[in-house]
Amino acid sequence: MASELEALVQEIKKNTKQVSINKVDEVKVMTAMLNDSEFTVGIYDKNIGHVGDRNPHANAVDFVAHVIAGATQLDARDSQHLAENYKFTKRDATFMLENMRDFVDVYSRTGRKMNLVQNADSEANIFAKTMPAGSKSVPDKDNPGATKTIKTAPYVKIVSQTKCPKYKTN
Repeated sequence: MASELEALVQEIKKNTKQVSINKVDEVKVMTAMLNDSEFTVGIYDKNIGHVGDRNPHANAVDFVAHVIAGATQLDARDSQHLAENYKFTKRDATFMLENMRDFVDVYSRTGRKMNLVQNADSEANIFAKTMPAGSKSVPDKDNPGATKTIKTAPYVKIVSQTKCPKYKTN
């Protein structure tokens, strides 16, 4: 039986006509992930493969319990009980997504690679690369079928790298 989150992901996939950004779906998935106590994520080591599982809902509840204890001085058991009864909202999901994006932006400025995905089928990271000013060819709107050259300002490009995990061999 699929968890609520897995069912939502399948529903979105089934109803998707084009690959595009959809913030409503992002918030739905994050909200479901924070509230789905059955959903687990595999933890993978890049050399040996699956080493365990974690539950995003349980991690979020533990985080909230820690915040409650710190803010109210309640003992850990009472804080945990309050957190376990909390239903994460769209606002919470939006907060998590915005902070995730901010973290990726800020961390990429360090020049280090960031491990983005480490699962059963993929090993992926991202990093920022400063691109110098230059020029590129683009379609010419005034002359269909033709191109024109435009100048570009320096910018930061986010590069992703994906490879087959070492443990995924025949």
